[in-house]
Amino acid sequence: MRRFGLKPQLLLLLFVLNLVSATVYTAVLYGTDRNEILTGIDGKLQTATNAVREIIPDGYHRRIRDANSVTPAEYKQIQQHLSRFGNASGLMYVYTYMKFGDDIRTVATSATDDEIARGTQTKFFTLYDTAPDKLYRSFADGRIRFDEYSDSFGRFRSIYMPVKSPDGRVHVIGADIDLTWLDERLHKALVKSIAIGIALFALSMAVGWFLVSRIVEPLVRLTTFTRNMETRSFQPDEDEMDAMRRISRDRGDEVGSLAEAMAGMIARLQRYLIEVEEATAARERVEGELSAARDIQIGMLPRKFPPFPDRHDLDVFALLEPAKQVGGDLYDYFLIDRNRLFFVVGDVSGKGVPAALFMAMTTTLFKAHAMSGGSTGRIMERVNAELSRDNAAEMFVTIFAGILDLRSGEVEYSDGGHEAPFIVRADGSVERLAKHQGMALGVFEDVPFRTGHFDLREGDALVLFTDGVSEATGANDELFTTARIADALASARAEFSARLISEGLAQSVRGFVGAVPQSDDIAILTVCYEGTRETVSPA
Repeated sequence: MRRFGLKPQLLLLLFVLNLVSATVYTAVLYGTDRNEILTGIDGKLQTATNAVREIIPDGYHRRIRDANSVTPAEYKQIQQHLSRFGNASGLMYVYTYMKFGDDIRTVATSATDDEIARGTQTKFFTLYDTAPDKLYRSFADGRIRFDEYSDSFGRFRSIYMPVKSPDGRVHVIGADIDLTWLDERLHKALVKSIAIGIALFALSMAVGWFLVSRIVEPLVRLTTFTRNMETRSFQPDEDEMDAMRRISRDRGDEVGSLAEAMAGMIARLQRYLIEVEEATAARERVEGELSAARDIQIGMLPRKFPPFPDRHDLDVFALLEPAKQVGGDLYDYFLIDRNRLFFVVGDVSGKGVPAALFMAMTTTLFKAHAMSGGSTGRIMERVNAELSRDNAAEMFVTIFAGILDLRSGEVEYSDGGHEAPFIVRADGSVERLAKHQGMALGVFEDVPFRTGHFDLREGDALVLFTDGVSEATGANDELFTTARIADALASARAEFSARLISEGLAQSVRGFVGAVPQSDDIAILTVCYEGTRETVSPA
């Protein structure tokens, strides 16, 4: 396929720009004229409604209750006054309406000379069954509105001015102007603007043809030079560089400046390509190291499920989804002895590599101190003391740790400022643990931690999570919240399975977030206590 040369392309561009300019000019001129005319009309309409308010006698609208509230003679006299005013002011109609139930009734109106001659003028209390929506809205909220509409009487621009009587009832004063003459005026303005646009278009094309012809030759040479640079992987040719310098020297206009700028750009481009190669290599090394760090971090956490296949009194499942390649959320669980399971979930302040290092140190300390014995409160105190010591980065971690006695279902726990877990009961009900409050670990060295207790019955599941779940952000910056967690757990409890509960909650979060990027690390740990009953495998 043959491509257009530079000159036809520039002329085509000039044609399109001139055409767009003429179109924009026409639209702007039309819009300006229309706005000026409408502004004048609206001012005239508003003045008319104020005049109608003075023409109609005081107390007239307070007397109107039904079709017999006003005598024909009085209505006819008011109609004559309004008609004389409307004709003298160049208005099509002036009128007042009142609303009875859902019906809008005409209670005062002018009439045209033709209507008076034919005797077809609107009668008192006539139902306005084609009333525009804006008229109903003005009755409802008492606001003045302008409207354009067509009905059996013609095409008008109107004003609706609600007036509240002392008895609390509302009547709307209105005035109409026929828009036929407006269309004629706008048509003339449109024809005039199009004519001017065509003239400017022709003149611009003639001047553009001359200018394009003058600059096209050196631009073609510069274009050819640029294409040759691409085929040579941006390596310059001395002959072409000399030709470019001649263009820069011989031309004192923008074409000469372009040639000079291109020569400088080529020199900078060579340096930039070298820097890009070095930066790319460095980034690939960092990405490789981060990928290895992620594998190491994930490898520190237990990932074999089910973790205790020979046991029928326990089911555990956990998942971790860092917001970055590495993160600060953590979970862990292990048997202290045959009858006691230690578990922990935590959230390190911050994200990325520093949080991952702090997370690794935290899990290591918990495993070491939990195996050495003691209550959960005592374990938390020992871990906190070591995390707080020499904490130059001033990081901290929220923790919820517990020990489940597999013989009785009793859970001993301690809290370090973490989210309260949920308990999914065997009957499918969901409740949130009312836990003791505690301080995050790593802040102060000598903080005491309380040890609390609660019971899990056979078939219950304990669900622990980090704030990446409750504070997951969806569209319009809306948070997932703990209320949605409870709903997700209730729907995910169809089968007794720690995996189904955890993955069901995670899937609910993903569905809520949608295409919004993950803003925080997510960790979920589910501990299902079956006690001595038989485990039922999911179908």
